[in-house]
Amino acid sequence: MENNDARPPKRRSPKQRRQRFTKERPPAESTDTPWRLFIAVPVPEDVRQFMAEIIADLKQEDWPVRWMDAANAHLTLHFLGDTPPENAELMRLALEEPISQHEAFDLRTADLGVFPAMKRPRVLWLGLWGPAHRLETIRDAIGSLLAAYDFEPEETPFHPHLTLGRVRDTRNVRIRDLPLAIRTRFEALAASGKVTNKTPLPFPVREIHLVRSHLSHEGASYEVIGRYPLKEPVT
Repeated sequence: MENNDARPPKRRSPKQRRQRFTKERPPAESTDTPWRLFIAVPVPEDVRQFMAEIIADLKQEDWPVRWMDAANAHLTLHFLGDTPPENAELMRLALEEPISQHEAFDLRTADLGVFPAMKRPRVLWLGLWGPAHRLETIRDAIGSLLAAYDFEPEETPFHPHLTLGRVRDTRNVRIRDLPLAIRTRFEALAASGKVTNKTPLPFPVREIHLVRSHLSHEGASYEVIGRYPLKEPVT
């Protein structure tokens, strides 16, 4: 028998529908807001441009990858995370001494690669070659300082690289063929001579930056709050 008492479901208003899909925005910053900090090597402008060209090329593949903005590229040494403003100021003043003990040097761009492995790619990157041990020594010196100030320094193996993109959550996306697709495209770029350690760009390491990250609904922006030059090499 037809139920004449049944009522149709209430329709949601346009405002309610918009609210349902509205992303939560980061809270507005105040004087008490923790500072989101990291320590990094600045990326030369020509290397940023090179990264932008690589990303534009790879974007054509329509992979499930969240690509980086090359304009914001940096070579991260330590991520400090949310830090009380007073501790951030202490760190800004303390970093000069350990960093200034080390000489400037040069790296260079190399091949493309992924973390953690090609069979399970999560991060796509542009590698850097050269005296990486010197950068690791600086990283360790900074790590000792961070530990003295009760920060947790990075302890993962250090592999100098510039992140190009990160594979998105792929639970609802077929990615069985993604490793082969990435490998094939990387090999093609190397064979063409476009991205290879045989035609590198110089990557001078002349200073280290302490950087504050500002989060907003428009994305992240970065503010350099400390610059620490390395010593001139002895000739």
